[in-house]
Amino acid sequence: MCMEFIAHIRNTIVVVLFLAITLCYGREPFKPTEGSVPFLVYFASRYRGVCVGTLLSRSLVITAAVCVTNPTTEMHDYRSITIVTGSSYRHPRRGIKVQVSKIVLPRINETYEIGYFVEKSPAFLILYRKVPDILTEIPPRGIKIDYKGEIPLSLHEECLIPGWHFFYKNDKIFSGNKFLLQRNLRAQYVDISKRSVWCETLSLKFQQAIVNLGYTGYFDKNACICVRDTERIAQPCHGMYGAPLICQGKVVGLMMAPDAQWSNCTGFTNMIHSVSAEHLWGFMNCVSRLFDPEFNLSWEDLKNSLNEDMYGNEYDFIPAVYDKVVGSSSTSEEN
Repeated sequence: MCMEFIAHIRNTIVVVLFLAITLCYGREPFKPTEGSVPFLVYFASRYRGVCVGTLLSRSLVITAAVCVTNPTTEMHDYRSITIVTGSSYRHPRRGIKVQVSKIVLPRINETYEIGYFVEKSPAFLILYRKVPDILTEIPPRGIKIDYKGEIPLSLHEECLIPGWHFFYKNDKIFSGNKFLLQRNLRAQYVDISKRSVWCETLSLKFQQAIVNLGYTGYFDKNACICVRDTERIAQPCHGMYGAPLICQGKVVGLMMAPDAQWSNCTGFTNMIHSVSAEHLWGFMNCVSRLFDPEFNLSWEDLKNSLNEDMYGNEYDFIPAVYDKVVGSSSTSEEN
């Protein structure tokens, strides 16, 4: 009788583990359903190679300030920037290129604060024009941003980071700026973790870097959000600066500071800077009149749309109509 009871318990545990594995979202970066992330754009940065941006309206993009300016100097590069929108596949012939007409950055008063505030501040790119839906594979849409800090973030809360470069376990590490960028858009679920446990090394690394840039003021740890991959499979890496951290359906932070990340991309933790930090209150309130998100999905709807199986709806895919092999396809006779 005792052996039968133990066997029953063992089978129950196996069933529960199977359901947990099959029903829960995987930690490995996955390719989201085409069109489920219409707010993400990318552009070539003269400072960081490739950077990610997030549409807050049809004509406004938020990204990291380090992507459009240099934290080590007051000199700015005023040459034009072109963002690519309307496609989740990174290729020169895919997507629509839109020129940036104006870059909006926070005003920094003291010279010695430039490096520190540039590395932890966002930049806004005002686009020259809106892109008509008919011209794009994926119609661009804006997403909401929590610049007032209204969303309470709890420990171990699950959030999402989309982008084009994730460093996988056992990937080869190249020296310098030589790194591979995936062409397909990926997304990864990460957990908010305790900063003093999982990101303390990154915090010290960041503090040392900004001291080297000449900053000697107060270091605001509350402006940082520590996230990690609990399965230690992959992490956002080079080419992901400006990528949004999305919690409860809104952007709550950006991957901004290069000096607050693992240089070899093997730590499986990231320091994300909050867009509702105290030093950004005045700046974000000033530009908030430009925010005009057009899609207002709940967090559950957004997660469900990332994993929808669209392959059964063949009418949504042109190749399924025109590239399908049918009988008597080698002849031009009419039946």
